[in-house]
Amino acid sequence: MALLETVETRLLFRLTRFLAFVVILALSLALVIGAVIFAGDLIPNQSSDVSFNEISRELHPAPESNQHGLNTSQSREDSQSSPSLDLPFVLQPYFSSSDNRAVLMQHMEGLDSSERIEYLNNLSQVVQESKSKGEDTTNVINKYFELKQTQIALAKADSAARTIRQLYIAASALSIMFLIALASLILVLLAIERNTRSHAIT
Repeated sequence: MALLETVETRLLFRLTRFLAFVVILALSLALVIGAVIFAGDLIPNQSSDVSFNEISRELHPAPESNQHGLNTSQSREDSQSSPSLDLPFVLQPYFSSSDNRAVLMQHMEGLDSSERIEYLNNLSQVVQESKSKGEDTTNVINKYFELKQTQIALAKADSAARTIRQLYIAASALSIMFLIALASLILVLLAIERNTRSHAIT
């Protein structure tokens, strides 16, 4: 029995304590490294913003027509019958007609209030730049509708994928912290056992 206790206290306990320390150190490093590597997953990677340069590249040399595009006429006669929408000043001449405003509403269907504000602000920037560059604004707006729809779809897909990655990261982090706590508990139990033996011998 004395030999068994000697092996247990001098070899097994020390080996267990050493392995527990190694496990805690390795898991702590893994937690820190993982936090650095996957920190980018907490930030949206795909923006739905559409720039004038993107539209210009799409329009030249071969403009494409959009079946839900704007009419070239910018009539103000039926502005009172158009759907209610708070438009930036720069967009008002192009969406004064009920048909054009209905097209805009159709493209913003399914967006919440903040997304609609971003949609209109982005469109305003594009329209302002198109006017300063002497581009056909109607064609630019129609192309914006097309590109913006694609960008919104990509941004939503990226957001869904990022949410799934975040769940995996959170689960992995919790698992690592649980293992660290378990290894720490082993060290505490070993310390209690050592102190108990010391008092018993005394």
